Amino acid sequence: MASTLLFIRHMVCVKCILVVREQLVELGLVPLRVELGEVELRDDAATIDWPRLRQCLEAEGFELLDQLSPQQRLVAQIKEIIAHLLATEPAALRSGHFSRQLSERLQRRFAYLSDVFSAIEGRSLEHYVIRQRVEAAQRLLREGTLPVGRVARELGYSNLGHLSRQFQRETGTSPSEYRQQCLATPVSQLSGEQ
Repeated sequence: MASTLLFIRHMVCVKCILVVREQLVELGLVPLRVELGEVELRDDAATIDWPRLRQCLEAEGFELLDQLSPQQRLVAQIKEIIAHLLATEPAALRSGHFSRQLSERLQRRFAYLSDVFSAIEGRSLEHYVIRQRVEAAQRLLREGTLPVGRVARELGYSNLGHLSRQFQRETGTSPSEYRQQCLATPVSQLSGEQ
C-alpha cells in the first residue's frame, strides 16, 4: 500500500503535532510520521475521506494544503518553522542563525530556500523574519506588562537598539512610542491592526 504525504498549515509546536496525530487516529488513519507542517500516512490517498479530514483539521485551527505546488509547500513549511522558532527559540531567529536552522530542518541549502521564498512571496525571507519578530513585539507591547528592553530579549534581539531600528523601519514609530499609542487607544481599535 502506498503512503500519503500531507502538508498542514498552522502546525507550530509540539502540542500541534499531538493534536493532529490524535485527529488522524480518530479518523482511523495511520500516521507514520507527524512533524511540523508535514504528515506521512500509511493510508493510500484513495481511501482517505478528504472532506472529513479537512473538516476535522479546520475545527482544530489547521489547514490542509493539498492544492499547492512543491515550492508553495516549501514556503508553507518555512513559515511554520519560523513561527515555531519565534514561539519556542526566538534567539534562533537572529541574523545568520535562522538560515542554519532552516537548512538543517528542511535538508536544503539556505540559498535555495531563500530564492524559492522570494519567488513565491515577492519579498525576501530575511524581511519576512524581521516582520514576524516586529509583529510579535507589537503584541507584547500592546499587553503592556514587559519593559521594552525585556521585549527585545524575549524575542531574541541582542540589544534594544536592534529591535528599535527594525521596529522603526517596519512601523514608522519606536517601540516606546508604539506602547504609548496603545495605552492611549482603546483595545477595540487596536485589534484590527497588523
